[in-house]
Amino acid sequence: MYRQVSSIVSVLLVGSIAVAMPSVAQAQMLIAQKSSPEVVNLLNQGRRLVNSGDYDRAIALYQRAATLEAKNHTIPAGIGFLQAQKGDFRSALISYQRAIALNQNSSDYYYAVAYVHGNLGNIKAAKEAYRKAIQLNRNNKNAYLGLMVTQSRLGNYGAVRWAYQTLLEIDPKNARAYELMGAELKKRGRRQEAITQFRKARSLYQSQGKADSANRIDGMLRGLGL
Repeated sequence: MYRQVSSIVSVLLVGSIAVAMPSVAQAQMLIAQKSSPEVVNLLNQGRRLVNSGDYDRAIALYQRAATLEAKNHTIPAGIGFLQAQKGDFRSALISYQRAIALNQNSSDYYYAVAYVHGNLGNIKAAKEAYRKAIQLNRNNKNAYLGLMVTQSRLGNYGAVRWAYQTLLEIDPKNARAYELMGAELKKRGRRQEAITQFRKARSLYQSQGKADSANRIDGMLRGLGL
């Protein structure tokens, strides 16, 4: 049994594969009920270092804690998040894979692995990890977005369409889904269909108060001659 003592993530982990894609990969540092005072101290020190932006020292402390509490899957996940934040994606991949070895039922961990693979250019591996994240959690909205991006890169339009339609069944007002589908249709030369998708995305972004995103869509529409 675990009790939450702190969250090392309070920001979005934003990735880019082909199209910039908002993605959340959250990792929470948890202390086991029977954790030793040393582990508790290490994790609390690490949290303070994260809050101050000193990721390197925080990682070192978390690595010590992981050695002492080897079955706590949240510790390597937290390390992986910080490594990804630093741009050290190869190390992040190893850390997240350790977290999955300890907890194979976490959709969030597979999502994070997919994100890291994407940043390493491993598009097929990213696609498979996004699919696994969805299998474990059918409501993982960000995994559907990631799957749309990776399948688009691989030229699998049918799979892009499936992810898009399934996501909209879960979240009909997901502006990003419309934007990504618009980009896919534009790439395929289906101009009018792309315009329809972009207009829907812009309308949703505006209603959600996301002016920057709405402006981005305006630029895409101008690129289509509007």
